[in-house]
Amino acid sequence: MPHFDLPEHFRAHFQLRHRVITSANVLGVLPGTDPAVRDQTVVISAHLDGYGRGEPVDGDDIYNGTLDDAAYVALLQRLAERRHGNGFRRSVLFAAFTGEEKGMLGSRWFVAHPTIPMRAIVANINLDQIRPIFPLDLLTVHALNDSTLGDAVRTVASGMGIKVQLDPEPERNLLRRSDHWPFIQAGIPATGFVFGYRPGTESEARYRHWYQVQYHHPQDDPSQPMDWTAAGKFNRFFYALVAAVADADQAPQWKTGSSLAPRAATP
Repeated sequence: MPHFDLPEHFRAHFQLRHRVITSANVLGVLPGTDPAVRDQTVVISAHLDGYGRGEPVDGDDIYNGTLDDAAYVALLQRLAERRHGNGFRRSVLFAAFTGEEKGMLGSRWFVAHPTIPMRAIVANINLDQIRPIFPLDLLTVHALNDSTLGDAVRTVASGMGIKVQLDPEPERNLLRRSDHWPFIQAGIPATGFVFGYRPGTESEARYRHWYQVQYHHPQDDPSQPMDWTAAGKFNRFFYALVAAVADADQAPQWKTGSSLAPRAATP
């Protein structure tokens, strides 16, 4: 960035205010149907907080957060509606976490003060700014190679013609910046997703443009360009993945040698 020397010492005065604000996680449970595994729970999550009103951009001061992350709270609700109380073999906990934008406050609180025994939670599948703004043929998957949850992702994606990849930009630290991370820290296999792109393509251009124009701006609203075919394809992928994990004979397990696995699970 451009820079220059200041001719004098820089002086600044700050006025700080502190407020206490409360905000609730919203949780719901779909009980499991198989007595052998219904005490095991798969947590599926998204975050319900955004930025509300803020500095106007082109006269608009409402930070809608459509793809970050209202669309995926809606997707959790849609899955609950689709099941109509018809459970999977395992129990599924639907979690709309608060405070993600302030440092994953809601998911960290849940992991520290769970409403069910932590030993009962076998996996977390998290949804955060997936961004269906170009065709879905490649999916970036966090912690893809660290647990058998990644194997389930591969199987479901392959059946839909979707290739998967590790994060091509690990320096952005996306793995640790969303609500799946507190679960991983607690030793629970977890994953999240972002639409993937190939370098130099129109998809990459749209991906970069979204970060410049929509991300944490009022322009992340329902009027932004979206690929509705891709959105529907991702929704079907998510439904199938939840079913695959919640109905599997074995719960997800860490893989030997994973750097994310609890130390006791690695040789």
